[in-house]
Amino acid sequence: MQVVIEPDEAWSMMSLIVSQVLDNVELSAAAQKEIKQWRTDRAEGTAEMSDLAVSMNEALGTVLDEKTARTLRRKGWYVSSKEV
Repeated sequence: MQVVIEPDEAWSMMSLIVSQVLDNVELSAAAQKEIKQWRTDRAEGTAEMSDLAVSMNEALGTVLDEKTARTLRRKGWYVSSKEV
């Protein structure tokens, strides 16, 4: 399975997560300000947001690769890729 998150989808996810953190976590005023600045720096269409989308895709791909078991043929035998 291949999942690719587009930059606008990554922006939506990031915005939702940051909003949830700001609304539901007890933070100091300084911490809230830093999080809001981090979100502002990753506005839709910025290079930082593109980098975040790439990082999200890499992390998601790593998790999917770790959970995916493939069957490989080895000298007439079939073995799980996790056994190799």
